[in-house]
Amino acid sequence: MAINTTTLAYKTEREIEEGVPMLQARVNAGSGTLHLQGWSNTFTVNRNYGWAAKFTVPPQMTTWLAKHEPTHTSFASSEKVYIRGVAIIEYKDGIQLWIDGGQLGGNLDTTFVLDMNPNKPTVAEMLDFLRGNDLIVDRTDAVRWTQ
Repeated sequence: MAINTTTLAYKTEREIEEGVPMLQARVNAGSGTLHLQGWSNTFTVNRNYGWAAKFTVPPQMTTWLAKHEPTHTSFASSEKVYIRGVAIIEYKDGIQLWIDGGQLGGNLDTTFVLDMNPNKPTVAEMLDFLRGNDLIVDRTDAVRWTQ
């Protein structure tokens, strides 16, 4: 049975604010697999709640994610297996995914940063969802952060 994403109970359990799109990352998608979900009630791409996709990422990222206690419920089920604090930042020289384990507090000690290739089909689909929901942080006046 499909989950009704329009009910008050659905939105309350998932801490969804009406009209405010958002991203979250699964903490336990497996070694080398990043699973992201996006919620929107105005512009959806591949899910009735918005968008979701899996990405192949360095195992260091999924090891880092697995150390986090999940704080939020899935948009697709009633499992609490996600964290928020996910941002996509577009710079003049590239696009980066930032996951802040401190929930976007800006502390680089709690943040994992990953360069993304916009030419990959899954990334392009994600960018379509993000642009349609005004979820890309525009830093095209700056170069991307690297260590």
